[in-house]
Amino acid sequence: MLFVGIPGTTLDDGTRKLLQTVQPGGIILFARNIEQPEQLAELNGEIRRLLKVAPLISIDQEGGRVDRLKKICPPMPPVQLLRALDDARSAHEQGALTAALLRPLGFNMNFAPVVDLAVHEEADNALQQRCFGTRPQKIIRLSSAYLEGLQNGSILGCGKHFPGLGDSMVDSHKSLPIVERSEQQLKAEDLQIYQDLMVKLNSQLQVIMIGHAFYPALETSKTPVPASLSPRVVTDLLRSKMEFHGMAISDDMEMGAITESIGFSEAMLEAVLAGEDMMLICTSQERVLEASESLTRAARDGKITSRRIETSLNRIARIKSIASSPLTFERNHFNAICDKISEFSERLNKELKRS
Repeated sequence: MLFVGIPGTTLDDGTRKLLQTVQPGGIILFARNIEQPEQLAELNGEIRRLLKVAPLISIDQEGGRVDRLKKICPPMPPVQLLRALDDARSAHEQGALTAALLRPLGFNMNFAPVVDLAVHEEADNALQQRCFGTRPQKIIRLSSAYLEGLQNGSILGCGKHFPGLGDSMVDSHKSLPIVERSEQQLKAEDLQIYQDLMVKLNSQLQVIMIGHAFYPALETSKTPVPASLSPRVVTDLLRSKMEFHGMAISDDMEMGAITESIGFSEAMLEAVLAGEDMMLICTSQERVLEASESLTRAARDGKITSRRIETSLNRIARIKSIASSPLTFERNHFNAICDKISEFSERLNKELKRS
């Protein structure tokens, strides 16, 4: 149930031992893990060989501001450009090219698309240039086209950040945002995006990332509780009311929105009790070990029931069953994909100038 980051471009003895001990269900890679395409493909291969159950291996490859692979291939166009062109075919092509790029490198998942509304575009909320639009229907049209291209290319997508971070004014990496939307407003706009993407035939959303923000309209308690730790958001709203049967994963549990308000081990337990299937720990190896030990202890003490664990493991297993195995890395093939990305980016910029 842990989805973890690792420190370097190779597996040192400490990282290897940690992965063998904890056996996480997922691995997230960042720019710090990337040096060369061959190195990256080998790193993902070594991770797979080390883990007893095939992992989900993911990355944040949105394009624009959030492009982890720009060291080794041409930069992917920003979502802001797709939004300006308002062309679903281009969004689909970007999803397809992203999948073509990720799969030979050893990935089977991408933490994209962002489906938040662009509400406060000047706010320091970490969403600048990452949103498909200000209106639900535009976001649904473009993000579903992107998802279709991505998932038809055998890379799982992940919609983020549920129930909607667009109306936040602060960055959840630093502190806990409070989203003062009414329940009706959330339902009509933010939640409508997820509701539609859950039932799309060719671009069905299988994985949802829960954000770290407090929604007073969704809680009975006046004490701020992050959505990622809230049974009312994850279980009552997402599972019961919206009937989501896929996998729910938390945003990074090391963010300030969590660490400023609650102890780390307690937060991990609360996330499981809220209904999360996997918890993301992006940086600290000490935190990964702490999470593993504290959750194991909580299960042993009966704070987490075997039924609760089994429910999540079944969801994770189903997602893994539809995840594709990696393609063999071939440099010529990789270079050809890079050329296509360059051509695609150049074409979009020309189209924008013409419009």
